[in-house]
Amino acid sequence: MVAQSGPLIGPNAFSSVAATREWLATDTAKAFTRAYKKARVYVNDASAAEIAANQNPLFPAIDEAALANCIATYQKLGCWTPHIEITPQAIDIVQDVFEHFGTLKQRYAYDQIVVQPPAV
Repeated sequence: MVAQSGPLIGPNAFSSVAATREWLATDTAKAFTRAYKKARVYVNDASAAEIAANQNPLFPAIDEAALANCIATYQKLGCWTPHIEITPQAIDIVQDVFEHFGTLKQRYAYDQIVVQPPAV
């Protein structure tokens, strides 16, 4: 069963990385970006059971079958896009959500808050 807790809002910056512009210019940022890209592909391509088995040591209090079910649900919902770039549409939706709940006092232009990941 796949369920949602509210209305479908569309693609948004669900899994985002925060970093300074200075750090993004480093070799460490490039290495991180390579690993992050691989992880995003992995969570889309691997079975939920495989991911759960690999992640279970990080969540020892959670039954592995329940973890696999949760991962499968996220995969079916399309939460983890294989691309890591935050699109203008995704950031607009995130701002809509924060605005709706009263936590965003002003909207920001895409280039004020989003920087493309380093080329690897």
